[in-house]
Amino acid sequence: MKVRRTLTVIVGIVQSMMAVLTVIFAFILYFNLFDIQTWFNDAAEVHHLHVFALFVFGFFSIISGLSLVHEWLKSR
Repeated sequence: MKVRRTLTVIVGIVQSMMAVLTVIFAFILYFNLFDIQTWFNDAAEVHHLHVFALFVFGFFSIISGLSLVHEWLKSR
């Protein structure tokens, strides 16, 4: 049971960190910092769809990761 709790907190923290990086990347893509849109040859029509998908994925992953950490905190 101790291994499960340890894995829960590790996966929760890593998932939350990756989700934060995804949201940061979505901001960089949306505001075209570092000229990212030309690197990816991103068309203007689908640009908003990509950013929206990254935001949604990121926020749901943050919520999921934080709930795993919360579960670990409750089980202590």
